[in-house]
Amino acid sequence: MKKVVSLSYLFGVVFLLASALYFFASNWQVFSRLEKVALAGLLIVLFYGAAFVVDRVVKGAHFLSNWLLVSGVISFGLSVALLGQLYNSHADSYLLFLVWSIPAFFFSLYTRYSGFYALTHMLLHLTIYFYLFPSTPFGHWTLAYTWIAFAVAIVNTLFFLLIQKGYIASKTLLYLTLIAANLLFMVTAFNNEYAPFFTLFYVVILAIGVYRYFHQDTSIFILLSMFGTGFIISKMFELMARYVSSLFFIGLLFAAVLLLTGSVFLVNYLRKHTSSRHWTKTIFVASVTTIASVFIVAAVFGLLSLLMVDVSMVGLFLFATGLLVIPSTLTNWPSPVKYSLMMTGIVIGMIASSVDDFSFVVFIVLAFVFYFEKRAALKLVFYLLFQLNVGIFLGGTIGLSLHPLLLVMVLLNTTVYLITYQKHVLQYGAYLIGFLTFFWLTAIDLSTMLHVIYNSLFFLITTGCVYYFKKQDRTFYWVSSLIFWFLLLVQLYYELAWKLVHKSLLLAVLGVIFLVVAVHLDRKTGSGQSAHSILAGKKLGILLIILLQGGWIGYQVYSNETLLQNGETIILELQPVDPRSLLQGDYVELNYGISQLEDTSIDDTGPVTVVLRENEQGIHEYAGVYRFNGKWNTPYETKTGDVLLNGKVTSYWDNHVQITYGIEHFFIPEGTGMDIEGKVKAAVVRVSDKGNGMLVRLR
Repeated sequence: MKKVVSLSYLFGVVFLLASALYFFASNWQVFSRLEKVALAGLLIVLFYGAAFVVDRVVKGAHFLSNWLLVSGVISFGLSVALLGQLYNSHADSYLLFLVWSIPAFFFSLYTRYSGFYALTHMLLHLTIYFYLFPSTPFGHWTLAYTWIAFAVAIVNTLFFLLIQKGYIASKTLLYLTLIAANLLFMVTAFNNEYAPFFTLFYVVILAIGVYRYFHQDTSIFILLSMFGTGFIISKMFELMARYVSSLFFIGLLFAAVLLLTGSVFLVNYLRKHTSSRHWTKTIFVASVTTIASVFIVAAVFGLLSLLMVDVSMVGLFLFATGLLVIPSTLTNWPSPVKYSLMMTGIVIGMIASSVDDFSFVVFIVLAFVFYFEKRAALKLVFYLLFQLNVGIFLGGTIGLSLHPLLLVMVLLNTTVYLITYQKHVLQYGAYLIGFLTFFWLTAIDLSTMLHVIYNSLFFLITTGCVYYFKKQDRTFYWVSSLIFWFLLLVQLYYELAWKLVHKSLLLAVLGVIFLVVAVHLDRKTGSGQSAHSILAGKKLGILLIILLQGGWIGYQVYSNETLLQNGETIILELQPVDPRSLLQGDYVELNYGISQLEDTSIDDTGPVTVVLRENEQGIHEYAGVYRFNGKWNTPYETKTGDVLLNGKVTSYWDNHVQITYGIEHFFIPEGTGMDIEGKVKAAVVRVSDKGNGMLVRLR
């Protein structure tokens, strides 16, 4: 019962947070600007206040007060996003995440709570990302960005080591820093002039990590092996695209042979050292198998395409099955060689069968291998391949459309899960694939009725599975169910079948229901929840951090309202489009007539101030005068009617520059973008005496 109560509290808090996010993102026009600010402030007070009340009143439920305190910081972030929406500042701006990360960082230092560590880590990385790419993901990647990514990866590595040494107590942050470091190291190793250096550096880091954690920590070793495998394969494709030739593919075959030969000696060495864990050996063999199989398959098809050999797909299938799959299945070769040849043959056979539409034959091959293979991990792999072939057969050979295909996959995996005994390896595969295809059903384009049915069923089933498997202590199943549960919340944000405000009201009701049920069960059973309270002895410091958040919101509202009241009004020409921001809802993205300037000598990015003058039509235009990095392009004295507007040069080419002014987004009620697009011709902007602009309205 203790687990049921804690999950009910968790669901209730998450639903209320999601409800607030959906509500603010809908930009509901019933409330005025200041009323929305008041609602955002009330949300913050609600979560922080609830944290203090629960900590004092509900004895032993410290885990709940801790969650509510973290939720308070999340609600502060939603309020910061709301201010951007109300005053039409940048969508997805790095400043939003930077401001949001500050109280999370202070809470991390002061409370040393794992939730704040994780939140701070994610917010700081989002800050860096959106600073580098304010609009287009990975657009205009430069060498400087590569060095920034490298530096951030180093910082993550250092924090990982500090956590390993026990200086910071957070298992969540340990894995976040490990994953972030590896991803960033991988980013640096591609498409730049220093790629060989970054590649060598990452390979050395990986080698040290694999050697160090081989005996110490299986989970870290598994993660490093996965990243290493992915990195090697990615590098192979990069080199293949750059140096495609018959010699290159022969080199791939040679590399696969060397890899398998070396792995055989290493596996024999590991067998003689009983201290080596079973899972580490399995992961090592799996990594070698994956890399070698990809190398061989790429080499085979690469050579066939270069040599323009007209090969029968049936003949290729028989070759792969007869000379690779069957011998490797029936013989007792060293495991890296055995499984690499087996996987190579199966993959080649599946590709060949899908080209000529005889994928039904692959089922026989997979059944043959599955029957003779005794290792549980390999049975799971072959089951996944079986499911992939089911999709190929139903979609390619039979020609089923996506909807019935997914239904068949859901029913098939549900049946496999129910008829296999508990803890059988097939149950894991059936559970994951069944839920994955079910989730896919909730996202595809269907009628409104089917969409509602699938989403409702998915929600009920995932919620039930989380409770059921949590109660049974079956970690894999309840954690997987919880992940899909959260994915549904994210997916619902972007589906357009019904409006955000209606979803917000539904989530608020669900949140209240779950909290009421949790409180009732808690009182009825006296579950005695226990956890360390992060409020204990630290209430005064926490109150100070909360007051700083309120002070920042108050200052932003005051400064923005002052600008709206006292700023100079100008009219600018524009061209809008219609996207959606995750935290702030729908907005039109504006491109002004002054967004691109011609005949400039600017050859760098940086702050710029342009001089605007009103024309006969009442539109303010660029006057040919600008100040870049503090220097005017021509001597300038302020003239009556001139307006100075601050911006930032984001790119330059052939005496042209692209400038953003911080007024490129106008937030609108959900679903009204098409009504605005193409119909508005100008934007009304208020400019302060310091040159900062604020978008007021469109006309």
